[in-house]
Amino acid sequence: MKARDYFILGTKLFGIWCLLQGFVYLFAVVPSFFQGGTAEPDLRKIQIATNVAARLIPVFYIFVGIYLLKGGKYLQKLVEFDESAITGEMEQKLFFFIKLLGIYLLVTYIPELLRTSSAFFAYLVAPPYYDMFQQQSFTAYNGASSISGVLLGAYCLNGGKIFLNWAMKSIQSNNGEQQT
Repeated sequence: MKARDYFILGTKLFGIWCLLQGFVYLFAVVPSFFQGGTAEPDLRKIQIATNVAARLIPVFYIFVGIYLLKGGKYLQKLVEFDESAITGEMEQKLFFFIKLLGIYLLVTYIPELLRTSSAFFAYLVAPPYYDMFQQQSFTAYNGASSISGVLLGAYCLNGGKIFLNWAMKSIQSNNGEQQT
């Protein structure tokens, strides 16, 4: 199998994983559609913010899952590379696996970023007399990791040349030690 075939196979597997995640999250947010509207107006803003994010997460997973299972034409174009720049078969496979890692990081951390954003929004719109320590803590702890996960995923999807170089140096040095 060629390196590109591994990538296509990997994207299809991520598509199935995303669909499964989407259905799991969909069943988890069904109760949010049946919550009563008896909350105070201040709390209703917070509830709307958290419900919108919670409802977008399964939609995101299902959309990405279907897109990846159908082939992801835009993603295929994004992943194309100059084959003369990457010489060895091991380097090509590693290149595509780094891109798969990028897809995984994006699919994992974008929903986390949605959750963090909704907690941040809830913290911002809450009246000062509400104790929003939990949302503030959640935003502080998860904000940096969510943003860095999305940025690292985008970097890996664009090639992750630093990671590729590190890995290839490690492989080459291990091969040199084994030959002596």
